[in-house]
Amino acid sequence: WPFLVILGVHWGIVPVMIDNYARGGDVIGPITAAAVFAQIGIAFGIFLRTKNNKELRSLSFAATLSGIFAGVTEPILYGLILRYKKLMPLLLVSGAVGGAIIALFDVRVYAFVFPGFLTIPAFTPTLGYIFGIGASFVLATILAVIFGTEGKKKAVETEAETKAAMATEGSPDITDNQVKETVELSAPLAGEMIPLEDVDDPVFSSGAMGNGVAIEPSEGIVIAPFDGKVATLFPTKHAIGLISDAGVEVLIHIGLDTVQLKGKHYETFVEAGDTVKKGQKLIEFNIAGIQEDGYKTTTPVIITNTADYLDVLPTASRYVDAESNLLTVVK
Repeated sequence: WPFLVILGVHWGIVPVMIDNYARGGDVIGPITAAAVFAQIGIAFGIFLRTKNNKELRSLSFAATLSGIFAGVTEPILYGLILRYKKLMPLLLVSGAVGGAIIALFDVRVYAFVFPGFLTIPAFTPTLGYIFGIGASFVLATILAVIFGTEGKKKAVETEAETKAAMATEGSPDITDNQVKETVELSAPLAGEMIPLEDVDDPVFSSGAMGNGVAIEPSEGIVIAPFDGKVATLFPTKHAIGLISDAGVEVLIHIGLDTVQLKGKHYETFVEAGDTVKKGQKLIEFNIAGIQEDGYKTTTPVIITNTADYLDVLPTASRYVDAESNLLTVVK
């Protein structure tokens, strides 16, 4: 189920689930809830395990809350599981165990609700449902605490910790410039800068996906902000993930809730895996068409591996042109 969500094709199953309400109740929704609670458990486990990395700890805690109270797991999927691939087997195992238990109890639901702690009474038999989601949550939490996220990159030391470590080893004192190596990111599109916390979408404004800014575009062209490659290109063409040659991971999400457009008003010029050069055209989109269909074109630009860095600093300019400085990533 989480992999269907990533591809955006899970909405094709929803009409079948709704039709089941009139045919003795739906069994698909309760079983997929096991995957939701497995993701929540992974986020909670990472929160319990992480001590020194404040950014990762904050991300995992916020993602846990969004899953518990709203059944929204996109911050966990994109912010943790896709970023730390070793979490995928943990998700599969814990989700499968909980799903099997829920299926064994023949749990059904008769109304369209998102799985979360507040919607537990909607599922019948409730006790069987609790056993299933509880197993997924507990198992995922335990596995995440045991295995963690290490393997891609360990938690970033703070500036003070770095200096203290070098002093202990008898190394000469170091300057701020030696500690704070920076990477500059250009603006992928032109427009007005908007603080991330002012974006009308809690997934982005909460910082759960990572730090960054948003741009209200003045023209419908997205270009590469650096030399690198295309890590992910969504089938709906509304979002693209890039990774720079220096290892900075960026998500450019064109518009809010625009996944619902299913690619309408968008044209892409690259594919996943392509190597790109700074300034290369990636996507064109029709601003007027998107707005006429009732969607905002506000475009968050997120550093999805924020936790790997000391800080992400936006430019002081209110308006940016394509290729002008947008973000400074501090190593």
